[in-house]
Amino acid sequence: MITITQTALREMLTHACQIARDAGAILREGYMQFEARAGEVHYKQADVDPVTEFDQRSEAFIVAALRGAFPSHRIVGEEGGRYDVPSAFESQNATLETCEWQIDPLDGTVNFAHGFPLFSVSMGLLVAGAPALGVVYDPVREELFAGAAGCGATLNGKPMRVSDTPALGRALLSTGFPYDRRTSPLNNFDPFIAFQRKSQEVRRLGSAALDLCYVACGRLDGYWEMKIKPHDIAAGIAILREAGGTVTDYAGGDNMLNHRQIIASNGLIQLEMLDVIAGSH
Repeated sequence: MITITQTALREMLTHACQIARDAGAILREGYMQFEARAGEVHYKQADVDPVTEFDQRSEAFIVAALRGAFPSHRIVGEEGGRYDVPSAFESQNATLETCEWQIDPLDGTVNFAHGFPLFSVSMGLLVAGAPALGVVYDPVREELFAGAAGCGATLNGKPMRVSDTPALGRALLSTGFPYDRRTSPLNNFDPFIAFQRKSQEVRRLGSAALDLCYVACGRLDGYWEMKIKPHDIAAGIAILREAGGTVTDYAGGDNMLNHRQIIASNGLIQLEMLDVIAGSH
């Protein structure tokens, strides 16, 4: 249950929007290098999981900015893991409802590293473990998706809503695949084939945060993915819900972050999507 006031959430959202725009400027600088084939890529574990200096620079900037604005909040980043609350604020944080930022400083690194112009900055705030606020910024298109509990969802400041597509057979969907898809039998291949047969079409964008935001603004009707991490989806969940969408785990519950699986839609096709998932596992 989110108990932070809407006034407080709106103030946090304003700060987060500016931080995301500034982090996006860092990514635009790097993207120009990769477009010119001058960027350098490293790999975390396998050659399907890259990282660049701009992932790290963006995260360092975001963490410093959030620490300055909200010193009692916890922060979890894709690259640096959990950032501890400064000791001066530990006792204060213990008396407040837990606020934790889930940060993906560059969602879509594979796209970015290939000069493919589809990636984003994603910043999601969890309040007592539940997505309460989200900001996703696409620095190429300069599109800022934002939303907070009870405050609505916007694209570049204008209200947005999910689509009114009534049935899965008419729906445009998106998905993603886990990094261990080459070796694990739990790889999303079977659900992908099933959705290709049941939907109008399926796309693969490469940024989970943008997948969710595209559902929120009606460009897509639904999205699903497995083995997804909280920093990939926390922001998008908050935004999509405020845009009128529905988000569940594969069982239809509310445990997306812990189960690391998500089905998101305009609400009208949610049950059909759940049926397809149930039938393809």
